[in-house]
Amino acid sequence: MLTLTLQPPSKCTSAVSLKRIAIIPTVLMLAGCLGPVADLYPDDIGERPVPVYVVQVGWHAGLVVETEHLSDTFPVHEQMPEAAYLKIGWGDDKYYPDPDPTFWVLLRAVFWPSRSVLHVVGMDVPVANYFPGSEVITLHLSEKGMEQLTEFVVHYFRRDDDDGKPIYHSYGRYGKSAFFKARGRYYIPKTSNVWTARALRSAGVPITPIYAPTARNVMRQAGRAAERD
Repeated sequence: MLTLTLQPPSKCTSAVSLKRIAIIPTVLMLAGCLGPVADLYPDDIGERPVPVYVVQVGWHAGLVVETEHLSDTFPVHEQMPEAAYLKIGWGDDKYYPDPDPTFWVLLRAVFWPSRSVLHVVGMDVPVANYFPGSEVITLHLSEKGMEQLTEFVVHYFRRDDDDGKPIYHSYGRYGKSAFFKARGRYYIPKTSNVWTARALRSAGVPITPIYAPTARNVMRQAGRAAERD
């Protein structure tokens, strides 16, 4: 008869396992404590003269920037809205542009990695006036931070191989707006709100994208950052 003898784990094995376990809360703690990037987001608000707005519209939290602060790298296109402010968001190329998406379109966006679009809305009135029923949070970036934010957004425009211009997708959801084809695949947890949080993080804002899958998460973190000012 075959007899199996179970040996207790060695001290070395136990120590390694304990170390691995101990790392987990440390990683989680660090993920939840991403502070500002010092050279992009200095503590002194006087060194952050550029206002940027975060607005919640339905399930989406989008960015609003003043066009005068955008760098020359921001793309030009005949369908690109021309206005004092631009609201920019990223999302699924079927669900986001559809004014009345079906349940199946929603499921596709949630579970199937799909192509994406950028939604650009032009506004010539202050953000709070354009979205009177929405929460708007004002953050302040350094000029270098704004450059980084612009570069983050610019990277997501898919370009025409012939002239390098953004590729127009369709008319926007409201007002003076348009959808453009974007880089990156949309899927859970890589949501439009995580994209907005990543854009802010690229500018040095103390926000943790992994904790921002919903608009409410983005607004909560943006609100905490605004309180620092």
